Amino acid sequence: MNKIITIGDLHGDYRPIKKLNTIKAINNNDIIICLGDFGGNFFFDYRDKNFKEKLGKYNITYFIIRGNHEQRPGACADGSPHEWHIETFWNNKVYVENKYPYIKYALDAPAKYEIPIAQGKNLQTLVLPGAYSVDKYYRLANNWTWFKQEQLTEEEMAAGTALAQSQSWDLVLSHTCPICYEPTDLFIPDVDQSLVDKTMERWLGSIEYNLDYKLWCWGHYHHNRVYPHFNNSDRLMLGWDCYCDLNKYFSGKYKLIDCLVETTADTQICNLNVPFDKIFKDN
Repeated sequence: MNKIITIGDLHGDYRPIKKLNTIKAINNNDIIICLGDFGGNFFFDYRDKNFKEKLGKYNITYFIIRGNHEQRPGACADGSPHEWHIETFWNNKVYVENKYPYIKYALDAPAKYEIPIAQGKNLQTLVLPGAYSVDKYYRLANNWTWFKQEQLTEEEMAAGTALAQSQSWDLVLSHTCPICYEPTDLFIPDVDQSLVDKTMERWLGSIEYNLDYKLWCWGHYHHNRVYPHFNNSDRLMLGWDCYCDLNKYFSGKYKLIDCLVETTADTQICNLNVPFDKIFKDN
C-alpha cells in the first residue's frame, strides 16, 4: 500500500516536496495531502506554472484542500473550461488541470471523501476548505492578490454542518481550525485582531464540539503542533516542514506523535492547561 501523508501550506514553494524526496520520505505512487494554501492557482503566471511542473518530477499524487491564498479550483475551471476537467477520486469529484493530472483539487465546498489505507479500510474523510486572510486589507491597499470567495458562504457552511452531522468520521481535513484551538501565540503582532473575521473558525468550532472523529488536521498557521488527546480524538496543526503518515496513525498501533516525521524543525507538543469545554465557551 502506498504511503498517504498530510502536510501544511506550501505557498507555491516546491522545496519541501524536494526535501521529502531527498530524505526518501516519499516514493513512487505515494500521495501527499496539502492542507490549503497550496499555491498552484495564485499568481496565474509563470510562477504557478513552474511550481506545478516541478511537482511533476516526482511520481506522486497531490490532493489539495483549498486555503485562503488561492483561487477556488471551480472558478479556475469555469474560467478555462477547456483546460480543466472533473474526475472521480476517492469516491467523490475533484478538479484537475489537464496539464497537471497528478494534482487533484478537492471540491470548493465541504465534501466527503473515502481514503483507502493499508488496513483495507476507507477512511471516512470530511473536507472543510477555506479561511479568512488576516492580511486582507494590507493586500487590498497594495493591490496584491486577494480572493473574494476565500471563505465558505453561508449556504456552503449550512450544507457542511448537515454533512458533518450525518455520520461519524475517521479524518477531518481543513485549512484553518476550530476557534478553541487557535494558536494565539502565533498571531502576527501587527494585525489588529478586532478586525479579523472569525466566521470560519467559529463555525468549525460549532461543528467540532459535537463531532465524532478520530483525527483532525489543519494548516494555515505555518507551524507544527500536536494537541492533547481528548474525547478519543487527536488534533494536529502542520506547517511545511513536518508530515503525518496516515497509514501509520490509523493502524492503531502508534500515538499521533509517533506518526510524524520532521524534515527541518521541531514539532511542538501543545499543552493547553485548561479544560477544552472552558476554551470553547470563552470563544
